[in-house]
Amino acid sequence: MKRFLLIVFLLLQSISLIKAQLILVPASEGNKIQYKNIEVNYNQLPFVDDFSNYQGLPDNLKWQSNNVVVNSNYQFNPPTVGVVTLDAIDIYGRLYPNASTTSFEADTLLSQPIRLDSIITPTRQKLSKSDSIYFSFYIQPAGGSGQPWETIGSSPSSFDSIILEFYSNEDGWQKIWSMGGISLDTLFANENTYYKYVMIPIVEDKYFIKDFRFRFRNIASLNNNPQTAYIGNCDQWNIDYIYINKDRKIEDTTLREIAFVDPAPSMLKRYQSMPANQYTLQEMADSLQIKIVNLYSEPLSSIYKYYVKDEIGNIIHTYDGGFENIAPYIANFTYQNAASHATPNVNYNFNLTNEEWKTFTITHTIKEGVGQDILSANDTIEFVQKFENYFAYDDESAENGIGVEPISGAQLAVSYHLNTADTLTAVDIYFNLALNQANLKPFYICIYSSLENQPSELLYKTEKLTPISDSLNKFVRFELEDAVFLEEGDFFVSLQTKGNDYLNIGFDRNTNSSQYTYSKTGVSWQQSFIKGSVMIRPYFGYKALVGLQNENKRLNFNFYPNPTSSKIFFQGIQDANKQILDISGRILFSTYENEVDISSLSQGIYILKVKNKEGIVETRKIVKTK
Repeated sequence: MKRFLLIVFLLLQSISLIKAQLILVPASEGNKIQYKNIEVNYNQLPFVDDFSNYQGLPDNLKWQSNNVVVNSNYQFNPPTVGVVTLDAIDIYGRLYPNASTTSFEADTLLSQPIRLDSIITPTRQKLSKSDSIYFSFYIQPAGGSGQPWETIGSSPSSFDSIILEFYSNEDGWQKIWSMGGISLDTLFANENTYYKYVMIPIVEDKYFIKDFRFRFRNIASLNNNPQTAYIGNCDQWNIDYIYINKDRKIEDTTLREIAFVDPAPSMLKRYQSMPANQYTLQEMADSLQIKIVNLYSEPLSSIYKYYVKDEIGNIIHTYDGGFENIAPYIANFTYQNAASHATPNVNYNFNLTNEEWKTFTITHTIKEGVGQDILSANDTIEFVQKFENYFAYDDESAENGIGVEPISGAQLAVSYHLNTADTLTAVDIYFNLALNQANLKPFYICIYSSLENQPSELLYKTEKLTPISDSLNKFVRFELEDAVFLEEGDFFVSLQTKGNDYLNIGFDRNTNSSQYTYSKTGVSWQQSFIKGSVMIRPYFGYKALVGLQNENKRLNFNFYPNPTSSKIFFQGIQDANKQILDISGRILFSTYENEVDISSLSQGIYILKVKNKEGIVETRKIVKTK
């Protein structure tokens, strides 16, 4: 039997924004609702939310829940981009206190009141069951499809369920619909769909009131696993496109919608983010992968575009994919396949000068060519492209956890590539919270050179470290006591266990850097076959120093050569103080001369800080060679 060196923990530490901060918290007394210090917002028909144009907490104009999160991370081929996910963790990313291997109450998605007694605008109209009001939504058991090393999230088990309840003043909460735990592949095998479409008529008089509400609740259960470091968040359900309106029919199983399905991608070929000084044109992707769906029963025409904006909102690049027809998804479960929309070219190069940190926003839009669909919110997606001082393969969301065999000295390593020599100063890591914090065990950070695409020479090893888990998907920085100078080329950051314990590290399933991920439990390294990205981010160079990254940079001068093994010469700057600092900010040289000899310094990265007589300061990087 094949022995997996990399173990995926199906603990799925949730979505990209922390489940906190919302003050609209309902309290209950028996089967009735009470609200304390809560601003209640009354909605009227149509009520619709497809969770496509925001992330984090649900829109408080529509929802009163504080324990679910809107995201585009757990979804698998959703009707439209973005879902709301019910799972087994609280607002801090911890398993609920009542969590056990038997069934327990977990998350709740609770609506604001909805006026089902009447419509106020555009004209007042009393509502009743004769108005043919239907409540519809899409539901998906999380976990994705395919092999365990390819799936996203954790499927609900057979002991779990999702429940829909309606509220009336007469009877309180009443169960209207429920679904037992099932895998996504089983759902597809049974119903030939990845999202179950549910349509429920509202016909009972007691619900035609001004403060009708509904809620979804999930019942979860933990796996019975003796390794508590394995046990974490689980049993996700994804809900999408909740829609309540009048004048509907039971036969209305399609929606006139053209929409994006997946979140916007990075424009970089390899990374989600990379240091500004490491960027080259070769880092750009040749094309983008864009998934667009037609939820209607007939072909529609659409217009696709994307544009790039700089930090102050100026449009600096545009792409126009023109008009294309798109077939209905329900016909053969396909998305837009016209290349100008589905795989648009990237004929662009980001302008990064003087190694300044920059952020760009890439906005994608899709519009129906003729007519208008129901929602415009799902017609736009955005990606924020950051060039700062770190590498990131992940999208900042851990849908799973990953670790190594519980063998003392076992390692998990990730490869990165430097286009120019630089100094590694810190490593950011996201550790998942497992049951009873069982995974927070000692470890080491190791830095390796690369040989034949595998870790080779050990360049640096920290003292014993202890994992820290701050909150959901929030990285914790581990600063290196001694900065590590790295030559141009590949290097590895590895986490090594100290004892026979698992390190449960965040694992992003929506990006895939398995070809750059290796593990070792004995003598040799083996490449990972598990789809995803380990949430480890190496940080570099002088810009990580507090107080230097925000200084003004308005001096016009040159210095050369750089890199250098001995002297530096200055041009275009007179009567200015030149300081050479190490990466901790300690001053090594200070002079007003236009020549500085740094031959006595060790190989590595240093900071040049220049201040003229007007007090204007600029900092630049110096690379000292042997």
